[in-house]
Amino acid sequence: MKMFIAACFAFSCSLICSPPASAESPPPMPAVTQLNAKNIERIAPPLATLIKQYKRDPNAEAEIISRKTEITIDENYFSHSVSYVAIYINSDEAVRDYSQTSISFNSFYEDIKLEFANVRTPEGDMDSVKPDATQIQSPSDENFYQDRKDLLFSLPNVRKGSVIEFQYRYTDTKKIVPNQWFDSFSMNWWEGRAAGQGARSDAIANTEFTITAPKNFTLFYNNLSSSGISFAHQEKNNQQILTWKGKNLPKVVLQDSMPRDEQRYTQLRASTMSSWQDIARWANQLSTPHAVTDANLDKLINDISKKALTLDEKVKAVYKTIQEKVRYVFAHVGRGGYEPHNAFEVLTNGYGDCKDQTILAVTMLRKLGVKADPALVITRSRGIPEMKITSVSFDHMIVHIPAQAGLSEIWMDTSGDKGLFPGFSIGLEGQPSLIVNDTTKDIVTIPSLTKEQHFAHLDLTFDKFENKNTEGHFTLKLGGEFEQRLRGMWQYSRERDKSFREMLGHIYSSADVTSISGNNADSFWQSFNVTGRYKFTNVWSDTKEPLSYGFNITQLINLFTSFRSLDNPKDRVQEYEIDPGYTLSTHLTFARPTPNHVATVTSQGQNFDNEFFSLTQKGREDNGNYIVDISLAVKPTRLSPQAYARFYEQIHQLLDASEWAIVYRYDKNAADLAALKETAAKTGKAESFIALAKLHIKNGHYGKALEAANHAIKNEPKNAEAFYILGLAQGYNNLLYESDKSFAKAEELGFKI
Repeated sequence: MKMFIAACFAFSCSLICSPPASAESPPPMPAVTQLNAKNIERIAPPLATLIKQYKRDPNAEAEIISRKTEITIDENYFSHSVSYVAIYINSDEAVRDYSQTSISFNSFYEDIKLEFANVRTPEGDMDSVKPDATQIQSPSDENFYQDRKDLLFSLPNVRKGSVIEFQYRYTDTKKIVPNQWFDSFSMNWWEGRAAGQGARSDAIANTEFTITAPKNFTLFYNNLSSSGISFAHQEKNNQQILTWKGKNLPKVVLQDSMPRDEQRYTQLRASTMSSWQDIARWANQLSTPHAVTDANLDKLINDISKKALTLDEKVKAVYKTIQEKVRYVFAHVGRGGYEPHNAFEVLTNGYGDCKDQTILAVTMLRKLGVKADPALVITRSRGIPEMKITSVSFDHMIVHIPAQAGLSEIWMDTSGDKGLFPGFSIGLEGQPSLIVNDTTKDIVTIPSLTKEQHFAHLDLTFDKFENKNTEGHFTLKLGGEFEQRLRGMWQYSRERDKSFREMLGHIYSSADVTSISGNNADSFWQSFNVTGRYKFTNVWSDTKEPLSYGFNITQLINLFTSFRSLDNPKDRVQEYEIDPGYTLSTHLTFARPTPNHVATVTSQGQNFDNEFFSLTQKGREDNGNYIVDISLAVKPTRLSPQAYARFYEQIHQLLDASEWAIVYRYDKNAADLAALKETAAKTGKAESFIALAKLHIKNGHYGKALEAANHAIKNEPKNAEAFYILGLAQGYNNLLYESDKSFAKAEELGFKI
């Protein structure tokens, strides 16, 4: 798959658009002299002509003056392509980004050659790329070994007002699929930023793609007319010539939470293949010869079969084995990206990439009597492309285990290290997949988890009061996306303790995280969670002073979402997407510092229920503690820029919602009550229960007064005052007949009413 500029198709949706260009007047366009590219056939008009025809945008940081690609397919389905690009530079940022340019290619399948690269300065001088300013290098991650390479060249003397141009050529050396051709091209412009800082997009004044192929070839391609791209088809000298042209294509503004599909840009897909079944069979032919065992692998499989009796146990045993014995290493150098190593070699080496681990897992499962196939996947980072045109554009491979007797369908990804079974990543949810066998006929969609399965739940109890300080114990339970994210952080963070303390400290900025531990980080079967303690220093003066608590769901929102940094509606130009939905919740126990403190709710969080999210909040008193349960369910949504304004408004109402505020105030009455309860329990004397009953009546707790009076009479059956207090309590509880009898008994025993 050719990529005309690095990062042409794959980029992060978290990127933001470039800063606006300076308001000062742009420098004049350079005067153009004759190019000095000898023995090279230009596929574009002379630069002087292009510049003369170009009407520049003074506000653009950079703009593609002309972009042209000519692809020729021969009778053996090998292609030869030449691409030309001319770019007007109009900002310091564009100078930085375009001074070094990279073009990506697959060294296993194709050769690349830079035919020329020139810079026209604002003064009209021309500089050309020097031979020592070009190099071929692998991706920067030294832990990865792959066939993907980058042709890098540094352009000299690029300044604001310069025009750069370059032309390069691809030549196929091998075929991915024999006797077939396919490719895809972004009609918009993407340029990889220096030092791996994502990609930039710029407007294109003129673009043209031409495919020339033998007349007898059947070519399939998607319709781009809705994107303003014209198309022409002609035949000449037993050749068919297909041409796509576009004018004034805007830059694609990159914003947070953009949809990860091709609606964000215009993608041309072309192919000679008509059937996904052909691709599945081709991939099966590549994989099947490598599903082979040796004595060591056979012994391992035999050992598993003795312990794992059910299909479920066998699947889990295979998953556990690969997680423990095979390290993930991206290692398809010299193999073209789709052919795995032999299954037994992967086990022997102790490492392998996704397809290596998949073929090992499939081999083991089949030997254990479990139906399983490899599955090619386009991950979420690549978006959700239109799959009407058949091609090989997958970037991941996992295991598909179909539903069978004793086992439900499982999509299993072994490539994560110590991941929660079945290693199902958010990057796979809802993505297109091709199950690799001879019977597959079409693309299927990988199922998604529910919003309830993507969750973060905080359980926090304030349980220790010492001097002026308060402490609380917390447990952060996680599922789905949140579990995967934090499990990975815990496993691989170099400063794990510091990172997690800082992260969880955001929930309560006034608290110190005094201890923290991760649970189940190495477990394949239990979700990862985090426990620890908070300490609040100098939050109250002494034991007779009030203690205040506060909490707002936005404290969790700030930790797990980007709602605080939403684009203003007037700045939103892209669709906004939340996918998948998720739930954030908390269970808070606000404990009273002493039995002499009484809880008062001074403010209570409000509830919401709209098309974007629902928020439910409930509070209750329980044995002196005040408990608050809060749940925020964020719904999957996809909004146009126009509808985004409603979402923005609702989110800000959520963020501004009042928080829960609980005040525990010292109450002398409560203190007296506690003292009387303690005395009565210790002594059992009627006078203590009588005093307790009187205080309950004073406080309006008539049921408790009745209970205390009965205790007094039980302990001293002839206590006249006890019968009098019982009569009062019965009267307050509307037990009038009983009250009269108690008063009579009090008088009989000598109590004067």
